[in-house]
Formats: sequence, C-alpha cells, structure tokens
Amino acid sequence: MSAPQGAAPAQRLSLPLVMAFACTSLPLSALGLAVSVHLPNYFAANIGVPLTVVAAAFATTRLIDIPVDPALGMLQDRTRTPWGRYRIWTLIGAPILCLALYALFMSPAGATTTYLIAWLLVMYLGSSILTLSHVAWATTLATNYHERSRIFAVMTAVGIVGAAMVLIIPVVMERIGYSNAEGVRAMGWFAIVLTPIACLIVAVATPERIAPEA
Repeated sequence: MSAPQGAAPAQRLSLPLVMAFACTSLPLSALGLAVSVHLPNYFAANIGVPLTVVAAAFATTRLIDIPVDPALGMLQDRTRTPWGRYRIWTLIGAPILCLALYALFMSPAGATTTYLIAWLLVMYLGSSILTLSHVAWATTLATNYHERSRIFAVMTAVGIVGAAMVLIIPVVMERIGYSNAEGVRAMGWFAIVLTPIACLIVAVATPERIAPEA
C-alpha cells in the first residue's frame, strides 16, 4: 500500500550519526563486565573485604536499586530543559558514574563494608541514569520501527566492542608484568576516561526530538 498523501517520508539516520549516538554503550557494557566479573574478587583479594561480605554488599545495593530505575524514568520523562529531555541527564550521569568508579577501583586498603555499599549505590545511580536516558533517547531519535531496530542493533554491536576491550586489559597488563590488582585498576581508568568522552560525543553530535504530549 502506498503512503498516505501528504505524509512525510521516513528519514533515514546516517551511519556516522547512529555510531556517534551508540558511543554510550562502550563504557556501559565495559563497566557491566568489569564490575560483575573482576571487582568482587579485587575487593576480596586486594582490599581485604571478605568475599561473602562483598556478595552481600552487591546484593544489598541491587535490592535498594530496584525502585530507583522507575523513579528515574518518571523523572526523566517529566524533564523539560532548553537542551532537551535526555541530553541533560546524560551529562548529569557521567560525572556521578566516574566519581563512583574512581572510589571503587582505587579503593584504599582496608575499605569498610559501608564504604563499598555507599559507592556501589552511587555507581548504580550513575549507571541507571545513563542507561535509561540512552535507551529513551534512542526511541525518540528514530521515527519508525526499522530505524529504531537499526539504532539498537548498532548500540548492541558497540557494546560488544566495549566489553571485549575491557576484558583484554587485564590480560595485556599481566603479559607486560603488572599485577592482577593493577590490571583491575586499569579497567577502572578505562571506564573513567571513556565515559565522559562518549557522553560528550552523544550530547554534541545527536539531535533530540521531543515527542508531543499525549
């Protein structure tokens, strides 16, 4: 069937624009693997927190984090600024996440359970802000189903690249003579440096379409 008369043709987003928008997936995917795979053992082996306590801290923070995502989603949907709805949240989430990553991956020896739980909560807050704003922004950036599928496919592919990059870091660090702890800290620095760069690229290069109020 032909399109209705007067209907504007669906606009295809350029690949460079989609790639630029997907940049946030690089640090977020890298962070997910680094935190879930390497950070618990790092705290147990190098900081001196028992592994059972580390597991309890992670479980506690995830339970506390459950109602945070819906609240953040509602808050972001109600945000109105001259810079858009989700761009401002991307810029807010980046420094929060970087601060928490520095506190966790550069933890002082003998850090307490309270220290771990507090900074894990801050980290998950920053991660949730970036993840929710990125996904919501993607749904408004595309004007039709096929473009939306294309954006999420590129985001997934970019995320895989980020995950592979962060997993290579400790292997390379060990090969050139660094300890496992130094390799984990290098993973932290990778995410700390990459997060603001990726978020700035997204904020500067990507337009934001505000959907009309229903």
